[in-house]
Amino acid sequence: MLTSPHMTDVRPRWILLLAAVCLFCAMAGDAQARRPRKEHVVQQGESIARIADQYGVSQRDLRELNRLKPGQPLSVGRTLLIPNVLRIPGTTYVVKDGDTLASIAARFHCTVKNLAHANKLGATDALTVGRTLVIPDGETGSTAIRVKGRTIVPVSFVRVRTGDREKLQLYSKAGELNRQAVARLSWLARDKVGDKVYRLNYRLIALIQQISEKFPGSPIEIISGYRAQADGQESQHAFGRAMDLRIPGVPGRQIFQFCRSLDNAGCGYYPKSGFVHVDAREKPAFWIDNSP
Repeated sequence: MLTSPHMTDVRPRWILLLAAVCLFCAMAGDAQARRPRKEHVVQQGESIARIADQYGVSQRDLRELNRLKPGQPLSVGRTLLIPNVLRIPGTTYVVKDGDTLASIAARFHCTVKNLAHANKLGATDALTVGRTLVIPDGETGSTAIRVKGRTIVPVSFVRVRTGDREKLQLYSKAGELNRQAVARLSWLARDKVGDKVYRLNYRLIALIQQISEKFPGSPIEIISGYRAQADGQESQHAFGRAMDLRIPGVPGRQIFQFCRSLDNAGCGYYPKSGFVHVDAREKPAFWIDNSP
């Protein structure tokens, strides 16, 4: 069959068009998730850190939304867009006259320690009226892990840095968190500096349970869990919501791909370092980091 030189196979064009549409939809979805909550006019003496704390958002999100480079000074009178994503998963509360950390903690049934930590405050710090506080997700048991007809099996863990080992039943048969097991896992995931222990968030525990059931037979090796927050930096590790891990015999990319299927999880794959980062967050995110 003869064809005209002007007739070409249009299928590649359709494939490119479809890919473009998918990319646009993904970008639109991300834009919707990061739609500004409100605006803020910079006042004398304010910094990115102070404004981020005032609204309970991440410094990184605040800089990225406003296209600011780290360390870039702010101009008085500049209008900043405030992200619609909280620094850590939770809800918000705007401080009113007469409020204290203790009264707010009692109102939302959380501890003063956790409330203060989530908002980078001291337990006795005075509150500024109008400041937005993040009320962190509760630490009570969740039945979200429960699936009818499924047996929740114990999970083996190894702290790579010290070789400490534990086999833990994280959930009861009814799907409730085992607080003693969570305490032991938090100890395994303690900070490498000073061995400080911070209780891991229950949503992170649920993600870890699902990963262990997907890849049974080998222990989960903990590279890093809780890490104290460094000055000027923010990390899910500092709030007990992240873990860097690996599983012997399972390729990191395979763990990464499964992690991406989990609800509201942050997943990072570090091929040259040989681990996968997993964290609990409000909006799903994933990345690959090829740095050494």
